[in-house]
Amino acid sequence: TVRTGIDASFQKRISELADSWSDELAKTGIADLSVVVIDVNTGSTIAYIGNASQSRKRNGMLVDIASAPRSTGSILKPLLYCALLQEGDILPKSLIPDLPVNINGFSPQNFDQKFCGAVPADEALARSLNVPAVHMLRRFGVQKFCNILKKSGMGTLARPADDYGLSLILGGAEGTLLDITRIYASLSNTY
Repeated sequence: TVRTGIDASFQKRISELADSWSDELAKTGIADLSVVVIDVNTGSTIAYIGNASQSRKRNGMLVDIASAPRSTGSILKPLLYCALLQEGDILPKSLIPDLPVNINGFSPQNFDQKFCGAVPADEALARSLNVPAVHMLRRFGVQKFCNILKKSGMGTLARPADDYGLSLILGGAEGTLLDITRIYASLSNTY
C-alpha cells in the first residue's frame, strides 16, 4: 500500500496544464518543465510532475527534474530577506549599498551591469539586485544562512558553508524544486 497526498483529479488537471505549457515553451528552446504543488495548510504534496510532456520525444525526458539538483539562481534571496527581517537586522526601507565591490576577489555584478547607490532592502529584493544581496548575506553570515536553509529542508547543501561563500545567494548552490517548494510553502505558516 502506498499512501500519498496526491489528489488524482487535481494531478490530472495540473499534468494537462504542464504538458500544454511545456509544449509551448519547447518552441522557445526550453525542453523540460516540472511542477510541484504543496498544500500550505498540511505541507502535503498534492500534485507532482517530474517532467511534463512525456509524449514529446527528447533527450532527458524521463529525468525527474523536480527532484534533480539545479542552480538556485536568485530564489534564495527572499529567504535571506525574511531571515534578516526576522532577526531585526533590516527593515523594508533599510538602505543597502549597491556599489561596485570586491570582497577577496569576488566582485558581484547586477544583471544589467549597473549600480544604483543606496537601495531600500525591499526594492533590492523586488528588483533581484545581486550586489545588495551579497552585502546582506555578508552581514548575516554564510554559515548562519546555510544552517537556516538546512533546517528548513534544503537537503542539497552537503559542502561546508565556506565552500559556497557569498556566491550562495547568487546561485552558488544547488537545490531541488521539491525542497524549495516545501520551504516556500512553510513560509505561509511562519509569517
